[in-house]
Amino acid sequence: MLIVHDDALFSKAQLEKEFKAKMKEQERAAIQALLVAKELQIGAKYMELETQLGLAASNMKNYASQTYVNNIKEGFSGAAAQAAETYLTQLQAPSLKNPIKAGG
Repeated sequence: MLIVHDDALFSKAQLEKEFKAKMKEQERAAIQALLVAKELQIGAKYMELETQLGLAASNMKNYASQTYVNNIKEGFSGAAAQAAETYLTQLQAPSLKNPIKAGG
């Protein structure tokens, strides 16, 4: 970056000071841009993981209430079979927490 002044009263020290200030300003802007880019990446990962966790919770509930119930039916009979089926079909989907913090 070239800083030009027509004023002959500007000394070399003043020009260097102004140059360093401009360089620091540019560095701050570059760092801020990097932070914003990383925040956007983290936000995208958060949303992607939220979707995957929701799907996994749904799959777990479906497995417990359908597949697992069908697999254990032959192992139980009578009231025990009915109680196991009732219990497993009434299970709630698990609450899978996203380890990525949303927002900044």
